[in-house]
Amino acid sequence: MNAPRAPIAFADVPPGAANHARLFFFGAVLAWLAPALHKAGSPDALFAHHPFLQDYLDQIDRPELEGLALETCWHAWHEAADAWAGAQTGLPVRRMQAALALDDAAIGLVFQIGLIEDDPRFAALAADLQDGTARPAWGWLAACHPTLEPDAVRERLQALLNAGLLHAEQQGPRAAWTLSVPLAVWDALCARRVEDATLRLRPREAASPLDALVVPEAAADAPRLLALRGLPGSGRMTLAAALAAAAGHACLSLRASAATSAAELASARCIALLSDAALVLDARRQLPESLALVAPLADICLLPLAGGELPPQVTVLRLAPPAPQARAAMLQRAWRHAGLEDSPDFLAAPHRLPAGIWQRLIARALTRPEPARALAELLAARSDATLASLAEALPGAGDWSELALPPRAAEEMRWLELRCRQRERLAEGVGDALAAGLTPGVRALFKGPSGTGKTAAARILAAQLGKPAFRIDLARTVSKYIGETEANLARIFEAAEAVDAVLLLDEGDALMAGRTGVSNANDRYANLETNFLLQAVERFHGILLVTTNSAERIDSAFLRRIDVTIDFPAPDATVRERILAIHLPRDHAVPPEVLSRFAARCSFAGGQWRNVVLHAALLALEAGSRIDAAALEAAIRREYRKSGQVCPLREEGET
Repeated sequence: MNAPRAPIAFADVPPGAANHARLFFFGAVLAWLAPALHKAGSPDALFAHHPFLQDYLDQIDRPELEGLALETCWHAWHEAADAWAGAQTGLPVRRMQAALALDDAAIGLVFQIGLIEDDPRFAALAADLQDGTARPAWGWLAACHPTLEPDAVRERLQALLNAGLLHAEQQGPRAAWTLSVPLAVWDALCARRVEDATLRLRPREAASPLDALVVPEAAADAPRLLALRGLPGSGRMTLAAALAAAAGHACLSLRASAATSAAELASARCIALLSDAALVLDARRQLPESLALVAPLADICLLPLAGGELPPQVTVLRLAPPAPQARAAMLQRAWRHAGLEDSPDFLAAPHRLPAGIWQRLIARALTRPEPARALAELLAARSDATLASLAEALPGAGDWSELALPPRAAEEMRWLELRCRQRERLAEGVGDALAAGLTPGVRALFKGPSGTGKTAAARILAAQLGKPAFRIDLARTVSKYIGETEANLARIFEAAEAVDAVLLLDEGDALMAGRTGVSNANDRYANLETNFLLQAVERFHGILLVTTNSAERIDSAFLRRIDVTIDFPAPDATVRERILAIHLPRDHAVPPEVLSRFAARCSFAGGQWRNVVLHAALLALEAGSRIDAAALEAAIRREYRKSGQVCPLREEGET
């Protein structure tokens, strides 16, 4: 054989990432040829059994390779590819190699393993060379490398596994492990678009400038290992993309699940390096079980307000909802940008919403004919998919005239409304020692018999505050599976705080019952649920209303955390007459003295009077008349029969 006339040169190969990958690809083909030729015994036998290899040799054809042994061809090819790449800057594979300390031989192994993803005929070749195994095996690669000693190959394979560039089916001894390249990693290595539902690449140019965002001052000096904690809509992803852009990078996010592993995140890091992107672990909705292990592999983690243990090297930055002044400034800027005057600043103070939700609501309102009115309506009707799936939306209308309460309870309700309106400013009016422990959260307990107006009071309070109201659905929240109830409650509290909704926990004693001595596993888990709820209530910075008709069953620790307690006693005759007046239509035909007599003699609660009036209305509709004394009395008698009690309106001798 003749010696090569000159070293290989790739001067005719255009620069760029795709051609760099192509050179590695053909180098990998050369690496397959040596063991394949050895097994076949001759080129003719090899090409007769695997004719596709001749096609690749025709594409590789270089006169400088003429007469070289296959091992020498492989070495010369990689030297020439290295020289070609050295004349360029910004090649993705080179950037990844520098970050992960990998040499060309290691990258060559990745391509040798990964080219099966592009051409399955190499799987048939692998099966032929390995007695039926269609993926390259650890031991076979170590034994058949063109130039490296087996130990050197094993060292590089382990480094590639650790880096996330390879995946191993770890069955049997290590030599039998079969290796593959994750598909998303392979596409990124080959400079192709990555198609993966869990990954999203945000270009640097699409990011918002940092100075346009409402973010903590520490964000600009944030270290590499950073966790952004906040409510849904707090702008965590927007800030992550802005931080990446400020450092000159795109942003690659990996949507996490409970099963997200360190290997998956390591693979995503490789893709981020190839894409010149910061890697963001998006765990806003579901924390990986291995969060403490996984988090340091990402540049930035997006996390909920609470939950998940983080290692000490990760710096946590909390994105709180903007203060009232900042919310008003956002309104003013948006109104000016739209060419409008007199922005509705009064809407900023009552609604403690994350910046992202504020911006979306403002943008939607500005598309409507009356933006200020539209914004008020959007604020009152705002919702969240998670909240809607686990809680029931209450009607968003009503005022205090619809509720008949004793004077003391009515006064306390108005004080509660004032507390809710001033919850963000309250700390300004007290001393430093007291202000340090105050949060924007308001927790109120409504206690009293069933039907005394507790739920109606919650609904009307929300309407007066211009906020949506949701009642926790215990049937959908409480689960027999360990930890599921706590997870549901965490989602409810987070979602309610994100939309600044009034959250109603009806029959709160069902979840807030006192802790017991531990005599079995059920007691232990019940106490864990109570402890979790205690912490969740304390962390909740929204408005939480708890109703109960068994206040004595509620754990004392919950009672200590309640800001306002309001008694809803059974109504007396005066209140019952007001309840009747509220429920009856204006054109009813019941004389006032009859109303007074019914209210004095029938000790119904508000809910029962509601049933009475509904039934009387049905009787009147059937008769084609207005509600009169006879219809109302018939309805009262029916309500007593339902409850199994004796009606006090019965005349003497009546059976």
